[in-house]
Amino acid sequence: MKGEDDFPGDRPPNKENVVRFPVKARRYRFRDGKTIPPRPWIMRGLILRKQITSIIAAGGAGKSIFGLCVALHLAAGISFGPFKTVHGPKRVAILTVEEDDDESDRVFIVEIDDPPLLAQVDKRGVIHATEKLRRLEWELGQHGVDVLILDPFIELWSGAENDNGQVKAAVAVIRGVIRRLDAGCLLMHHVKKGLVTPGDIDAGRGAGALGGIVRLAHTITNMTADAAASLGVENPRGIVRVDFAKGNYLPDPGEASWFKFLSIDLENESPPAYPDSDKVGILVAWQPPGLFENLAYEQIDRVLDLIQSADGLEHERYTLAPQSRDRYVGILIVRVLDVSEERADRIAKCWKKSGLLYEQEYPGGKSRLKKGVFVDNSKRPSATAET
Repeated sequence: MKGEDDFPGDRPPNKENVVRFPVKARRYRFRDGKTIPPRPWIMRGLILRKQITSIIAAGGAGKSIFGLCVALHLAAGISFGPFKTVHGPKRVAILTVEEDDDESDRVFIVEIDDPPLLAQVDKRGVIHATEKLRRLEWELGQHGVDVLILDPFIELWSGAENDNGQVKAAVAVIRGVIRRLDAGCLLMHHVKKGLVTPGDIDAGRGAGALGGIVRLAHTITNMTADAAASLGVENPRGIVRVDFAKGNYLPDPGEASWFKFLSIDLENESPPAYPDSDKVGILVAWQPPGLFENLAYEQIDRVLDLIQSADGLEHERYTLAPQSRDRYVGILIVRVLDVSEERADRIAKCWKKSGLLYEQEYPGGKSRLKKGVFVDNSKRPSATAET
């Protein structure tokens, strides 16, 4: 880690593992897949050994609490929502610069006193590992730490955050440490100004090189009013979504994982000066209400009967086209089931996909053939439900 090395922290301690040129090519031999070791997941879908996972979120979205909850679940050896802890309890270290000692104790985080710069730029613009990083690596090694959580990235190195080369070098320094320790890393990262699109790897603040060097990334965003209406949620406050932004080793799950803030009372009141106790927030896994939650078979049959009979439509039938307005099945679903328009749209799409609703030509006004919606009674929920 000395000399003119631009990326001192990312060099393996064993010199035999360093690639030297010229490189000698060798013929590739296909291996039996059963003989290849499985990827070294620490928490499946979130943390891999020797790799960095980036958590991208705006201030107040809950990335610090998310990291804390991940740490506690890892230490307990249990899953956190969709993320499964592999092979039992893990040792976790959290390095944060955002809270004081008392606030850290309130949420079970260990704090250090002064800003812990792990990588620093020199006069030539080259990033180097600091002595604090070397001391941190030694400490983590002594305790056999499996996961290092860094919060936030921008506070842990000095340099130009919009310089791709410096950002890449700073992350490489940290990656070198976790590779030597055979550990994983969760790197908390702020977002740039403006709206954040769930699952956008480029939402992170500063240069985009961070997204290129990490192997896994997720975004954390608040539930929007539109999403709440679509999911049938009355109050979206305190509900966040975690979306897959990058994963070199996993397929995109195609849907968000939801979490909800809960307020925990510390019961630390000290009257008369402090009559009220402190509250801290934690995140717990949360599932949106089901599309047909609180809807009885009788209600569903009622709306299906009206669709099949085309009640109120003279020489016409209902349609699956929203632009048809009065004949759109969604309007009927809203009126009969007393749900939001967004939820009605989703119900109509679900029924179409399942084949419960299907389109077929029929003789409309003036004997012209038109397309309308019919009900396949054999696929009604009341007909297929187990008795």
